[in-house]
Amino acid sequence: MSTILELLKHQPTPVTAAQIAKLTGHSTKTMTAALDDLARSGRAYALTQGASTAYAAQPPLDLCADALRPLVAALTEPQAPAKLAGALPKALRPWFEEALGRLIVQGDAWWLTKGKVKLVTNRALRPSDFVSAAQQATVEAILTEANRHRRTALKLSHFLSWLDTAEVVAKPAGKPEITRQLMTEWYAMDRATSSTAMVPIPQTFKHYEIWAAANNVPADIVEFRQALESLYHASQVLLEPCERPQDLPDAERALQVPLTLGPPGYYWSPGA
Repeated sequence: MSTILELLKHQPTPVTAAQIAKLTGHSTKTMTAALDDLARSGRAYALTQGASTAYAAQPPLDLCADALRPLVAALTEPQAPAKLAGALPKALRPWFEEALGRLIVQGDAWWLTKGKVKLVTNRALRPSDFVSAAQQATVEAILTEANRHRRTALKLSHFLSWLDTAEVVAKPAGKPEITRQLMTEWYAMDRATSSTAMVPIPQTFKHYEIWAAANNVPADIVEFRQALESLYHASQVLLEPCERPQDLPDAERALQVPLTLGPPGYYWSPGA
């Protein structure tokens, strides 16, 4: 089992039992049974699509984000999300939207809206990015006329550069943050009726959804999970995995927080 798990850890994308069988020299049937045992014990992840199943040692969302990051970094122009998703291994595509959300939160990707179309770009947006083709044509017409009366002609590139370098940014209104104090308050609500010190993360997420609605902000599952993950890495909360993560519904599985070692965390507490 340990050998198979080590092989899985070195695979950048989910692999099938047949692929692992080729690496080990065992039969596909033997590898399927071994991989299913690892998945049932929570040490591996089984990703089933139709009649085929692929396996991974890392949470599929982590694998998807790792596979998506270089694709976004290599972009030379804004790209449609569907095209990016299509470039991922098929087994990872169900996690594309969440993985992209993680990259956007981490500052590795940005949304660029062009009319009714949303594109993905790999750099921070500039004011000139929001000047449409029709608006650029209008500016060029104005410059053509103005240049007849100027000693030095101005080009559209000069105008767009001016927009970017002469920018005055208004300070955005403060967005409510998910703080440790808020998380602790939500935890206390559930701890009062819980028989254990560890509370399921999905239960806390329900409090977050109510709080988000009250503050007129969207309930962002990625932002919520990132907040809890940051507290975990700062040693401000404790996390424990679910005994049978494979039995969790998709909505709850998506709320699990990756741990430094082992399966992702499903239960949490503020710690000491």
